[in-house]
Amino acid sequence: MVHDYYLSVAYLENKLDKQKVELGKKKKEMLKNISKDKNFTEFYPSFDDLKYLPQNSVLIKISFTLKKPYISKNEGEFHIVYVKEKDKKEVKIFENPIVRDKFTGLSVVRPTAWKGHLRFAAEMVKKDETEKKKIIRRLFGSKTDEDEALKGRLYFFSTFFRNESERDVITPLKRDTRTPVPKRAPINLELMKIGAKGELYLLYFPYPKGENYKDREVEEDLKFLAEALKLMFYTYGFSAKKTAGFGVVDPIDEDKIEIVPENFKEYFSVIYRLHDGREGGA
Repeated sequence: MVHDYYLSVAYLENKLDKQKVELGKKKKEMLKNISKDKNFTEFYPSFDDLKYLPQNSVLIKISFTLKKPYISKNEGEFHIVYVKEKDKKEVKIFENPIVRDKFTGLSVVRPTAWKGHLRFAAEMVKKDETEKKKIIRRLFGSKTDEDEALKGRLYFFSTFFRNESERDVITPLKRDTRTPVPKRAPINLELMKIGAKGELYLLYFPYPKGENYKDREVEEDLKFLAEALKLMFYTYGFSAKKTAGFGVVDPIDEDKIEIVPENFKEYFSVIYRLHDGREGGA
């Protein structure tokens, strides 16, 4: 009886694995067809839309190129990768697939991910702690455990990658000796490779103003935002595995940063004034 039970379990698990592979194949083909049919740029905001927004609303577009790979966690999903080994085609399932947009099938950085990574970088900006907390609260809103709810002034949009994802394998290492962990299999990863290009769209919308609103807050907010963006792009990255340097980008040229209205662009010079040795500022 016990022997038959384990044979039945093994049979069912093997059957389930085969079903996953077949489902994965079909899903991959569907994603290919979907991504060919849809123009993802339709999901991005237009600078023309800004004329319908109140004064001091600012739309920011930053085009970037990955200096290190980008990875993300996609819970409950799996994708199929074909790996050739000794002239044979072997099907494997990604253990850590990249997040994909359900509609286009493209690899994507979701608005919530951008918000989380940028808020992390904002906490690292060197500034008086009291003032920093005030600005972070204005930009990102109140935390869930706060009694007084406040909506943030920043609105994030998804970033779609045109490039195909790649497969990589990471060997788990011991923290102290940096040697492979016994009995731990290598981890399969799906990632966006170095050189992949993307665009971040970000809307600053300082409304409703509230009782304590002051005009100087706009300049304070945008200058602080620029510092946080610089740290996120060049130091901490916007990827999982920050400690490994994943998700940082190449130096961004001035023409890769578009700000509307243009009179606010000088605030963001700290991001693109890196090539001549100056760390931002006029």
